[in-house]
Amino acid sequence: MPTVLTILGTRPEIIKLSPLIPLLDEHVNHILVHSGQHYSYEVDTIFFEELGLPTPAYSLGVGSASHGEQTARMLSRLEPILLERQPDLVLVQGDTNTTMAGAICASKQGIPVAHLEAGGRSFNRAMPEELNRIIVDHISELLLAADEIAATNLRNEGLPEERISIIGSTAIDAVLRNRSHAEHAKILEQLELEPDNYLALTLHRAENTEPDVLPGIVQALNELAEAYTIAFPVHPRTIVALQRQGLTLSPRIRQSKPLGYLDMLRLVGSASAVLTDSGGLQEEAGVLGTPLLIVRQETEWRYLVDAGAAVLIGNTYQAIIDGTATWLSPQGLSQLRHSPAPVRAGAAEQALAVITNYLKR
Repeated sequence: MPTVLTILGTRPEIIKLSPLIPLLDEHVNHILVHSGQHYSYEVDTIFFEELGLPTPAYSLGVGSASHGEQTARMLSRLEPILLERQPDLVLVQGDTNTTMAGAICASKQGIPVAHLEAGGRSFNRAMPEELNRIIVDHISELLLAADEIAATNLRNEGLPEERISIIGSTAIDAVLRNRSHAEHAKILEQLELEPDNYLALTLHRAENTEPDVLPGIVQALNELAEAYTIAFPVHPRTIVALQRQGLTLSPRIRQSKPLGYLDMLRLVGSASAVLTDSGGLQEEAGVLGTPLLIVRQETEWRYLVDAGAAVLIGNTYQAIIDGTATWLSPQGLSQLRHSPAPVRAGAAEQALAVITNYLKR
């Protein structure tokens, strides 16, 4: 039986790989490795528990560090595992430092790499994630693209057609698999929220927590909180940035620790709208039919914007004020609600088929 080694290390990777991991466990000799890039209970362990995933066979325990130091730790700690286990394929997902380190370490040893969510592009190379995903795509043997837009990006960069497979998004599979369980989550009661009467907010990307950007975002959010109830599970990176920059959120914003997956699905699915810079949350909101305002200048998930289910409002003070005035109005919300996202299930099964067919060859 062929051996596939999957390396993951962050909340989005755990969620998006969750529909595929049980299939791999069933059909190949599957080894799961956790880098430790996310390492707290709130943004890591709880997701394994809620999604019913096996405990990783190896944990690299890299923790938090600069990009260079974190990547170096991953490479040095993953290499002996690959040398010992000699997998036939290494699977990585997305655009994190874990993704890049796993792909580089495998390719240096001549082990083929499969990249789940290949071809996503923001076309903003100031983003660390953009650099990661470009590097990984160009050293991967199997490019598992979510849609035709992603596949076209890969072709435009000269990558061979025979490496590219359009399979859909496993994030969609994860939501469809778990949304019925999320209906029983108690997060609304805990935060004293009424369904369809609050905004769900997340904010954590590096470009949005910089000193030249975050103050304007906070000012806009504090003004927005005068008119709307806002529920804000605060990412550890954002907490640190707020403290270092001496910024204070309005007491009207209901802050909480990062939430588990089921709580987050419940929070997003019951909100009147979502404001976010998260990639994964964009698709989750699309599946759940919640109006989506993206607090960025660009998005990798163009299909949501093209379908009219989401809108890019930007990340400056004035852009957020103007964007929310337009899209949180009754007319704006109605327009977003009546433009459903094109949701297609079955990406995990298609990914498995591509992987197993490749291993047979």
